[in-house]
Amino acid sequence: MTDAAATDKPPAKAPKDRSPSFPFIGLPVAVERLVAYEAKFGRHATPANKAGLAWDMKEASSQAAQTLAALKSFGMVDYTGSGPGRLTNLTEDGRNFLRAQQDSVKRDIIRRFALTPKVIASYWSEWGAKRPIDAVCLDQLVLKAKFTESAAETFLRVYDATVAYAGLTDSDTSDEPEDEAGGSDDKPIEIGDFVTVEVNGAVQFAEAVRVRAIQPHNGKPYVFVDGEKTGFPMESITLERKGALPENASDFPTLDLPEERASPKKGWKEERLIDDDGGEIFISYQGEPSISRYEFIRDYLNFKVERAKK
Repeated sequence: MTDAAATDKPPAKAPKDRSPSFPFIGLPVAVERLVAYEAKFGRHATPANKAGLAWDMKEASSQAAQTLAALKSFGMVDYTGSGPGRLTNLTEDGRNFLRAQQDSVKRDIIRRFALTPKVIASYWSEWGAKRPIDAVCLDQLVLKAKFTESAAETFLRVYDATVAYAGLTDSDTSDEPEDEAGGSDDKPIEIGDFVTVEVNGAVQFAEAVRVRAIQPHNGKPYVFVDGEKTGFPMESITLERKGALPENASDFPTLDLPEERASPKKGWKEERLIDDDGGEIFISYQGEPSISRYEFIRDYLNFKVERAKK
C-alpha cells in the first residue's frame, strides 16, 4: 500500500436536507402547553427530561422534547446547564404572562412570543398579515430557503396560527433583528465550542457537542460536530459554552462539499433527491412535470437497473 493510499481519508458527507429550525406547533397550542407546564411544575426549575409529564407524554419522548423546544423557541422557557442535568425555567415573559391580570398586558406578551422565533419574524417582515398564496410561499420556502416540502407545509400552518392568535398587524415588528450567523448575539460559534442542535423543534443530542468544522454550502454556513458526518445549518445551532481550541485542530479535515449548483435554465425543472448515504441526485427536464414524463423516467431507470444487474 502506498503512503498516499494509507493517508487518504474518505470525504465528509455533504449536509443532508435539514429545514431551518422553527416551532412545530403554533402559538395557541404553545400557550396551552405553557399553562399546563406551570400547573404541573409551578415556577420552579424543572429537569428538562421530565417536562413531558405536564402534557401526558412520556418523559423522554421526542414529542415531549419537540414541545419543550417549541416553548423555548417562542421565548416562554429557557434552559440552564446541559446533558441529563439540564433544567428548564420559565422566562420573564413566561412568568409575566401567567400572572398578568390585564388583557392588554397579556396581548403585548403574546405579540412578543409570536415574533421571537427568528424564522417567523423573518417571514413576517416580508409577508406581513396577508401572506402570499400557499403555492408562492411553498416555492419560496422549498426552492430558496431549502425547507423540505413537508416542513414547508407545517411551517405555513404554524405561521398562520401564530399570526392569527397574536392578532398581529402590519405595524407590528420584531424587537430583535434576525441573526444570520446564529448562536449567541455577542459570541460567534467557533471550532472547539460546545453547542446544542435543534432541527424542526427537535433537540438532536442529549448533551452539548463540540464543533469540529464550519464551512459554507449553498451560500450558508454549516456546522459539523463530533461524531456526525453531515452538517447542520448555523441557524439550528445554539452556543452552550465556549471551548478551547483542541490541540489537534489543525488535523480537522477541510470538508469536501459539492460545488454550488446554478439555478435551472429558463423553462427547465429540476428535482433534488438525497440517497441513503447523503448523496445528491438531480433530475432535470424541460417543461412541466406530468404522469407520462415520470413514467418515462421510471422506465428508463428500470432499464438501467436491469443492465446493471447483468
